[in-house]
Amino acid sequence: MEGKVILGKREVISLQLILICDQLILGFPGIMSNSVGNAGWIMTIYVSIIALCLFLIISKFYSAFEGKDLLDIGEFVGGNIVRVIVGLMVTIDCAFIISIKLREFTEHIKILSFTKSPVTFIMLFFTLGMIISVHFGIESLTRSASIALPIISIGIIIVVAGSIKNFEFSNLMPIFGKGPYDIFVGGLPRVSIYSGLISLFFIPPFMGEYKNIRKIGITVIILSGLILTLGVLAYLLVFPYPISANNVLPFFELSRILEYGRFFQRIESVFLLIWTLSGLLYLSCGLFFIVYIFSKTFKLKYYRPLIIPFTLIMFAISLIPESLMEVMYIDNKIIRSYGWLVPFGMTFVLLAIARLVKRKKRGRVKNGK
Repeated sequence: MEGKVILGKREVISLQLILICDQLILGFPGIMSNSVGNAGWIMTIYVSIIALCLFLIISKFYSAFEGKDLLDIGEFVGGNIVRVIVGLMVTIDCAFIISIKLREFTEHIKILSFTKSPVTFIMLFFTLGMIISVHFGIESLTRSASIALPIISIGIIIVVAGSIKNFEFSNLMPIFGKGPYDIFVGGLPRVSIYSGLISLFFIPPFMGEYKNIRKIGITVIILSGLILTLGVLAYLLVFPYPISANNVLPFFELSRILEYGRFFQRIESVFLLIWTLSGLLYLSCGLFFIVYIFSKTFKLKYYRPLIIPFTLIMFAISLIPESLMEVMYIDNKIIRSYGWLVPFGMTFVLLAIARLVKRKKRGRVKNGK
């Protein structure tokens, strides 16, 4: 790849938190409410625990391949063929998700600020920002994430704290919402909200230490689980079910009710700027990992020439859905239901096979001796 980059733990944690917690600013609270009613916060905690358990198992397998990413491990398992299969699976999965998120961000910006502007016109500004950001590389993106995260966090804290006076604890009754089955069985596929963790297994070449990756993953899951749970809980305490399930922009609706005296009103205007910043960072980070993974899959020396072609491909894919409702349907029914297959399913299978292959090779070496 182009140059050697060494990333710090704080930058990587910031990057991962943005990739996961950015969902809070989109429709995540509404999706949780639509799935299990006023028990959305319980399912968020449950899914976070499941994600943590899965990550601990996967990271245990990964401990035997310190400093390698999934492509290196795929090549170890089955040579170039397995490396290409793994790389294409991750690239296609990430490209599809980022394409849908690009359209979703654009549609929301159109609703909030540019009601008369064409979707393609608004999307053009996002794509230009993505191209410029990715051109500067992973180091710039992670540093930008570490700077932006405190600002985004302060914005979320202001929204949650400012809505306390509107809390109605009766909104959480019945405590299990639509029922325990929907939470603990139907909620299992919702582990997809942590699909961004797959990028963590492509960062080792930029860091080097396995222990850092394990600690970072645990820290990210705990922090993001806390943030997502508090955000969903605050939203459900203000908006009773089924109203909470029908808001297109749940967190933005939460920010609209905030008032701090006579002189601090219309707080959502500031929140919109923070939301746009986090969205651009999310999309840019996603695009970087797409072009990086693709270039390493086919052992290309440079990834920068791929930035514009992949951006155009995702731009075209994002225009396929005919409306915002179709985009939200794809997000809720496809990405949220099957988005775990590559990050958790494929990664688990690959690392389990790699562990077995490594044991067999060790056994052959001992027998040969």
